[in-house]
Amino acid sequence: MADTVHVGKVLRSGSASIPAVDAFAALNEIVAAAREYGRIRQEEQTKRAVVAAAERVQVDRVHAAEETLRLYFERVFTERARTGEEMFVRLDRAMDSGDPQMVHAVVRGIVDLAQASPLAGLDDFGAFWAELGTDDSPVEL
Repeated sequence: MADTVHVGKVLRSGSASIPAVDAFAALNEIVAAAREYGRIRQEEQTKRAVVAAAERVQVDRVHAAEETLRLYFERVFTERARTGEEMFVRLDRAMDSGDPQMVHAVVRGIVDLAQASPLAGLDDFGAFWAELGTDDSPVEL
């Protein structure tokens, strides 16, 4: 419809009557324009629905990753807290025993634990994120 150019005469009131063929042509133009409007409107609604669905997929993907990471951190930090607590118990025992080598070894373990990142086990976090929610790695919600 964008390539169509419509040419017509502007009639003033009191002018000669409009031939039936021109009135019929005008009616056909109105019907054609209304159909085109309806088609375009439907196409645009479909496009918006596709965008909304794609958005929902990405939002669900983020929520799934958020939940996975939250659970991962919860588990890792619980383990780290337990391990840290055990290390301090060992440090107290080593200090009570008066063994400087044992104290040094336990302190080294505490320092190593403090320096270790919970995400160090993920070789490539970017690849993990990119694959989350793909056909090869589906997210179960």
